[in-house]
Amino acid sequence: MHARDRIAAGTIQWVRAAVVGAGPAGIAVSGELARAGYRHVVLERGLTGSSWRTQRWDSFRLNTPNWANRVSGDDLVGQPAGFATAASFVATLERRAARLPVVEDAEVTRAARVGPLWRLETARGVVIAADLVVASGFQTVPRRPEFADALPSWVQQLHASEYRRPEDVGDTVLVVGGGQSGVQIADDLLDVRKRVLLATSRVGRLPRRHRGRDAFEWLRDTGQLDMRTEDADAAVIGKPPPQMSGAGGGRTISYQYLAARGATLLGRALGCDGGRIALARDLGANVSFADDSSRIARAAWDRHASTPLPPRRDVGDVADVPVEGLHRLSGPAVLDLEAERVSTVIWATGFSPATGWLPDRALDLQGRPQLPGLHVVGAPWLTHRSSANLYGIAGDAEQVVHALADAEPAADAA
Repeated sequence: MHARDRIAAGTIQWVRAAVVGAGPAGIAVSGELARAGYRHVVLERGLTGSSWRTQRWDSFRLNTPNWANRVSGDDLVGQPAGFATAASFVATLERRAARLPVVEDAEVTRAARVGPLWRLETARGVVIAADLVVASGFQTVPRRPEFADALPSWVQQLHASEYRRPEDVGDTVLVVGGGQSGVQIADDLLDVRKRVLLATSRVGRLPRRHRGRDAFEWLRDTGQLDMRTEDADAAVIGKPPPQMSGAGGGRTISYQYLAARGATLLGRALGCDGGRIALARDLGANVSFADDSSRIARAAWDRHASTPLPPRRDVGDVADVPVEGLHRLSGPAVLDLEAERVSTVIWATGFSPATGWLPDRALDLQGRPQLPGLHVVGAPWLTHRSSANLYGIAGDAEQVVHALADAEPAADAA
């Protein structure tokens, strides 16, 4: 019997732990629970790896090199230094899910605390669990600015999660947002010579490689991937993930790199008045911020490197070289969509958590659990810097099992 058939409509299933979400976080937790012998179920609203199937563009590559993907481990096909496609990563999750109690098409609509237990209402019946693990994703629900509704009807609007390929959009595209998705989508559009305007934002950058080694190797060896939340500065915790790309075998992606390829750089998008987008005059400051973050990272890595330092074999990485003239630009205050012939706007403006099925105040503002028997995996900076990426999720999944062992419930559902 397939796992998705293990809960029949109208039935009640009792388990020690219910895991909500069969993405990388849920699969990692389920693997640890299975190894520890806990009876559990993984409830997935769609198919395994749902957001990875439906919210990635065709040319997407993971930013995490294969060796750093500790969720998939040896199941991920490809060279250790390679960068997997979304499809190959989903295939990995499917192989793992086939060995685990994953129930697909079992969306959780409500979870409530009933005495010492959790009662979950799902599309496939009711589940009663001693412990509930939220692994449904903290970057799942597309977020757009409120002023998106004010754009003219003749402008095609897509969220980054809806973008698939350059052929689906017009000849001139405004990408709003300078984070990882924004700069990677702009790069994808430039590959086929689309005219790209990029509304930048205050986002840091990491060089893809430094002295011949990948950024993730430096982050690992300097302890930055494992930095505990309590040891990190609050300003660091609040920053969005830095610009980087796994496309083309992994490369540095920067504002100056995109500008050299033909993109028009703008300041941050502030609002809309009909067909006119109001822009902040912060273009130069945004470019400078990204350059500074890369410089600081390289300096930190050099301080931790062995002596003498290995030779710099990446001196040809022009994408990481600052262009001082960009630092002095403020950018225009307004973008006239019609005058610039902008036919498509892509909102690379982030995501919100998919946790609306939880009771009010079940999680704090950082995504940490506030109720008994409630656990979280996959939230940014949950316990350490890598809590939300494929390198660190596995460690947090192990901690859930330790927490279950420490709880010693009176009636174990295992």
